[in-house]
Amino acid sequence: MEEKQILYIDFATLRQWYIEVKNFLEKTTKEKVENVDVLIEEDLFLSGLDNESLLIAFIEKYDIDFSKFDFSEHFLEEFELMSGFQVLFNMVLLPLYFLFWLVKEFTFDLIDLNKYLIKIVKLFSTNQRETRDMSFGDLLTSYVNKKYTLRNTTKFVLHNPKPS
Repeated sequence: MEEKQILYIDFATLRQWYIEVKNFLEKTTKEKVENVDVLIEEDLFLSGLDNESLLIAFIEKYDIDFSKFDFSEHFLEEFELMSGFQVLFNMVLLPLYFLFWLVKEFTFDLIDLNKYLIKIVKLFSTNQRETRDMSFGDLLTSYVNKKYTLRNTTKFVLHNPKPS
C-alpha cells in the first residue's frame, strides 16, 4: 500500500483554497459544487473537449504542473463519445433535453431532470471504456500541491498556526 503524503495546514488557509477552487469550478461549469466528492464528468456533466478546456483553464490560471496527468485515464476522448448510433440516439432525445432544460429554468433550478437523461444516455452508450473521472477534491489537492495529485494519495492534517 502506498504511503500517503501528509500536509499540515491551518483551517483558514484550507478553507480559502477550497472556496477558490469551488468558485472556479462553479463559474466554469455553471453547476453547483456541493462537496469534494463531486465528479467532473458524472456530476458536472462535462465530457470530451469540455473536460480538456476546464483542465487547461485550471492549469493556466493556477500555474499547476500536470505533466504526469494522463487524460485518457480519467476521461473519454471526444471521438470515443460519438459513434453513429450515439449521435442518432442523442438526436432522438433532443426534444427531451429541451423539455428538461425548460423545467429547470422555470423552476429556478429546483427541479433538474438532466442527470436522469444523462444516465439513460450512458446506459445506451456503446463501446465506452472505464475511466476514473476526477473529483473537485482531486483538483483542490492539485491546487494545494501545485502539481497533479489525487486526493486519495494525500492526507490533510489541520493545525493551529503559531500566534505572531
